[in-house]
Amino acid sequence: TTVQRALQLIRQGALNSGSLADLAERLGVGERYLRKLFQRELGVSPHAVALNQRLLFAKKLLAETAMPITDVAFAAGFGSVRRFNSAVRGHFRLTPGELRRRGSSPGDDSAIRLQLHYRPPYDWDGVLAFFRRHAIEGLEQVTDTHYRRRLSIGDGTARFSVSSLPDRTALQLDLEVPDYRLLMAIVSQVRRMFDLDAAPAMIAGQLGADPVIAPLLDRCPGIRAPGHGSLYEAAVRAIVGQQVSTAGARSICARLAAAAGETDNPAFPDASSLARLGDDHFPMPGRRRESLRALGRQFEGREDELDLAALSGLGGVGPWTLAMAGMRGSGDPDSFPAGDLGLQKAWQAIAPGGASLQQHADTHWRPWRAYAANLLWRSLSP
Repeated sequence: TTVQRALQLIRQGALNSGSLADLAERLGVGERYLRKLFQRELGVSPHAVALNQRLLFAKKLLAETAMPITDVAFAAGFGSVRRFNSAVRGHFRLTPGELRRRGSSPGDDSAIRLQLHYRPPYDWDGVLAFFRRHAIEGLEQVTDTHYRRRLSIGDGTARFSVSSLPDRTALQLDLEVPDYRLLMAIVSQVRRMFDLDAAPAMIAGQLGADPVIAPLLDRCPGIRAPGHGSLYEAAVRAIVGQQVSTAGARSICARLAAAAGETDNPAFPDASSLARLGDDHFPMPGRRRESLRALGRQFEGREDELDLAALSGLGGVGPWTLAMAGMRGSGDPDSFPAGDLGLQKAWQAIAPGGASLQQHADTHWRPWRAYAANLLWRSLSP
């Protein structure tokens, strides 16, 4: 678990500007122990993983964008152009200019277009339907072909749009970002939101062996477990969503976003805003309101340091909230909110009078219970 969390943070650029000691502190382990974990689990050091990540991301930017090479160097997390040139030549035996694909069309300096690849099949319709059901007015927009939103990251705000590329095993990301150094973190977040790193063959191998849920898998090949912008955002949404409908939770989140941002520019409320909003912005029971405020006070200015262990220690956070946050915010493939009313309804429809949902899930669906949950939710849609 520690290595997986570390890899996620490295993919977001944790070692581009921070040290290994900083990363270890965020993970709650010692630097030496973190090195040992990487060597044991992966056979390489955290810095080797980070360098490989930078090089692959730089190669992608060189191939798919018209960004100046200097900008590519800093977007990929290199501290200097000289170091970037040396690393590229050492790894690829080519200069950055030689790596660049000929014919890249020049574009707006603030706009980036990238292809985000996945292993097929991919349930694009199901993923888009998820975002449509949960879209926060003023912050997210979902059409028949696109998902668009603004995402706060660092001290800036990115705008992006995701659409399908039917003739390719990839989604198209159009992105406007105020600082190229934020690119790697945003791409990592978008990949997690759209669950692009899933292994559908492995998931289908496990879930398809269960005759109870296999028909749902046949109806929705390439099922995904999409998520929200961050674990912090998923935690807020989950707390808001306790004992209310999806539509009701959307309405409350839109109200919080409008209160936290400018009138014509709503933003998902950061921890500081959440802690300071007045009672009238929280149309919910007092205990739930205080859970949100406690989350805001504890993680003010450090939302990206929230983890599930810390979330579980907050008052008013039970198994359902924790499981939803884990699924939608951390991308945990085995997270399973067994008590969810929608899951219970779907389970009764396909297995009336059978074993309990929790028992069946634990016996037949591990370690992919999050995907089974999404199949069950999908079965409730026409």
